[in-house]
Amino acid sequence: MNVLSLFDGMSCGMIALERAGISVDKYYASEIKKSAISCSNYNYPDIIHIGNVSLVKAKNLPRIDLLIGGSPCQDISHLRPGSKGVYGEKSKLFFEYLRLLRELQELYGDDIKFLLENVNGKKESVDIISSLLGVQPIKINSNLVSYQNRERLYWTNIDVKSLPKDRNINFQDFKEIREVGSYAVNKTPSRITMWGDGLNGKCPNVTYRKKINCLTRKQDRWNNSGLIAYSGFCRYLTVKECELAQNVPIGYTDCVSRNQAWDLLGDGWTVDVIAHIFSYIDI
Repeated sequence: MNVLSLFDGMSCGMIALERAGISVDKYYASEIKKSAISCSNYNYPDIIHIGNVSLVKAKNLPRIDLLIGGSPCQDISHLRPGSKGVYGEKSKLFFEYLRLLRELQELYGDDIKFLLENVNGKKESVDIISSLLGVQPIKINSNLVSYQNRERLYWTNIDVKSLPKDRNINFQDFKEIREVGSYAVNKTPSRITMWGDGLNGKCPNVTYRKKINCLTRKQDRWNNSGLIAYSGFCRYLTVKECELAQNVPIGYTDCVSRNQAWDLLGDGWTVDVIAHIFSYIDI
C-alpha cells in the first residue's frame, strides 16, 4: 500500500506498519522538524519526505491507501485551559489533516483508511474532531503495551475489534542501572513522585511504581515522567528507557543528540498501540 503520514515526526507509523506485517510500497512523510527528518532518514532511507503539510496536495501524489497522523495537541490539552482548542495556533493544523482526507476521498472514495491520534483533551475539541471525521475515537492507554501511562484518542475507520492485551510490563524490570551517572540531576526537586532505587536524602517522595508518567518532550518537568531515584541521586530517564517506553527499537534515535531524542520520543507514538490498530487493516 501507499501511505501518507502527516506530522510524521520520526516515522513511528512506519515502525508500526512493519510490526503489523503490512507491506508498504511508498511512504510519504510530511514533516518540517530537522531532527525528526534526520532520524527518519537514518532508519528508513526510502521514506519520501514532502515537507510542510499546508503545501501537500492529494492530486500531486499517487493513489494513497492509508492516511495517518497525530496533529499538534498543545491547544487541545487540559494543560492549557485558556487556549482555543482545535482552533488554537498549533492544534488548528488538524484542519490540514481533514483537508487532505477529503481530497483523497474525492479522488478515491471512502475506501481510504485513516488514523488520527491526539490527546484525550478538551471535550469540545474532541467532539468537533469526531463530528468532522464521522467516527468516535477509541481510547487506549499505552500502559497496556508499555511501562508508560499515556492515554490517547484514536479516530479511525479501521474496524478495530478490541483493545490491546495488557502485557503487565513493569518499569522496575527495565530501568537501567549501569552508566547512568551522566543522567544525574544537579538540583534537588521538591514534591515529586519518582521511580527507582535509593533515596539518601536527595530524592524526596520516592515511590516504587510499575508505570512511569506520560513521556513529554522535555525530561526536566518535575511533575511529569522525567526523574527516577537511583543510588542516592536523582536522574532523568535514559534515552533507552524512553525508547522502550514508546516501543521504539533500541538505538533508533542514536543519530540525534540526547535532547533531540527526548524531544522526538516524547512527541511520538507508542508503536505497539498503532501496530495493534493496523493489524485490523483488511489487505
